[in-house]
Amino acid sequence: MKVDMSAKAVTIRLKRVSQLRRLCLSLGKAKPVANPSEEKTDTTKPTTLNDSTNQ
Repeated sequence: MKVDMSAKAVTIRLKRVSQLRRLCLSLGKAKPVANPSEEKTDTTKPTTLNDSTNQ
């Protein structure tokens, strides 16, 4: 298997790595919204935008 080492391909890979790094740093700083074990939601019923319980 050959790896494309053209200038364009390398630039694309470097940009992707840079984006992934920024994402990882952001996720590392993020705090959880809620503890899933404390959340009392019914996961068996899908919610929709028209569902009256969401209002």
